Amino acid sequence: MGTLKRALFWILYVISGICFVLTIVAFIIGFMHHLHDTGGWRSVIQILETPITGFIKLTQGYIQKSVIEVILLCIVSYALPTFFCIATHYIRKNKRLALENDDEH
Repeated sequence: MGTLKRALFWILYVISGICFVLTIVAFIIGFMHHLHDTGGWRSVIQILETPITGFIKLTQGYIQKSVIEVILLCIVSYALPTFFCIATHYIRKNKRLALENDDEH
């Protein structure tokens, strides 16, 4: 893997890690806000959309609910954290394989 690709991967990995932490925090906040809702599935959906609606509230209306902005918020709130989890799995797997290969030699 080239140096540029490796640097881009680690930059994206760090950014996605930050997004992962922010999404977990948003889910916890959403769970606390909707803890006593009795709407069943509606409460679950409200908790899942908290990263998007919370960010819109956090920017005090600067970010509206346009299609492009919601798509970007979905990428930041869901796609990047998913990438972080998958990348972490493969990093651990590669590290484990490298350690096993070192032990054999």
